[in-house]
Amino acid sequence: MAQAIIEAAAAHYAYGKQVQTRALRDITRMWVTVDRNNIIDSWTAKAGAAALLVAQAQQATAEDSIEYSMAVMEAEEIEPAQHQVLAAGFAGIAYPLGDRQRQPIRLEESIASPAYTALRAIKTGYTTDRAMGIGLDNLLLRSQMQISDAARQAEGVAMTAAPVRMHYVRMLNPPSCSRCTILAGKTYRAQEAFRRHPGCDCRHIPMTEALAGDMTTDPYQYFNSLSAQDQDKYFKPSDAQAIRDGADIFQVVNARSGTYTSEGGALATYYGTTKRGFWGGTESLANKVSGDRYRRSVRVRLMPEEIYKRAKGDRAEQLRMLEDYGYITGLGQNPEGVVRGPGVGYLGGRKPSYSLDPATGSFTAASRNAND
Repeated sequence: MAQAIIEAAAAHYAYGKQVQTRALRDITRMWVTVDRNNIIDSWTAKAGAAALLVAQAQQATAEDSIEYSMAVMEAEEIEPAQHQVLAAGFAGIAYPLGDRQRQPIRLEESIASPAYTALRAIKTGYTTDRAMGIGLDNLLLRSQMQISDAARQAEGVAMTAAPVRMHYVRMLNPPSCSRCTILAGKTYRAQEAFRRHPGCDCRHIPMTEALAGDMTTDPYQYFNSLSAQDQDKYFKPSDAQAIRDGADIFQVVNARSGTYTSEGGALATYYGTTKRGFWGGTESLANKVSGDRYRRSVRVRLMPEEIYKRAKGDRAEQLRMLEDYGYITGLGQNPEGVVRGPGVGYLGGRKPSYSLDPATGSFTAASRNAND
């Protein structure tokens, strides 16, 4: 059953990419005819037709999403929904770009926006050719996301209409960035928003039971399937090296979201530095700063890049510092997470003890009591 569902998801994704490709090709042809001496008015006159192309692609992918959802439910022997889901209801809508909720706008307004992007680029010193390229990139990204989101929304509604409680599993479409990788295999309720960044092409698979054992649901298996060169490309060299050295992929990737440069010039992160964080919960905390909800650690939490820089090639020192700053947890590399993973729980404010194995050059955790 699982393999059939995966194959259906792959076919659904391939069709969606075909629809997107045709729409983006036609929109590109419209963009290159814009009068460069009158960018705003020229593109505004074409934006309605471009928005229609996107809306048609939205409806096509929404129709396929509904059929795909029905096929998956049939494969899982779930009774079909009692209510019909109409694909047209997902077309002609400008879905918010990114995770944050914003004031809704019309699809035509969203498609018209890249003209202003190009004009701002010209005002900041870019050549007209380069500025038009920037505008086209923005136009294609917006269009791609609107088409993808229509498909995702249609799937979500189809799942909600099912007579049983459905959820979906997030699956990667390799190659994937680090942010998507750590979300691989996560299970969401049908009504939850699909977290994505601009350009995200992850898939979600409707089901009543999460798939297991597939590469795209295991972030470590996916990471290890990449060459060292691609690991460095998609995760940044220092982050990829830390993961290869045994660091927890979730700690490494999430730390990147809170990076800053400390007063001493070190590359550090705010992630995990409060009492609620895996690392911050074991650190001495400073007084709470106005505006912060929790107190943060007295020590700055160095990023892996800074750790490798300071260790100066000393292998034992690299691993010691990765452990000291909470990247190597001593609890292994669990695809479901070691901080809140099943059967692990919080460390109770204590770090496990580690020992360096001279034969492998890596740290291993001492045995821990089940109640620790």
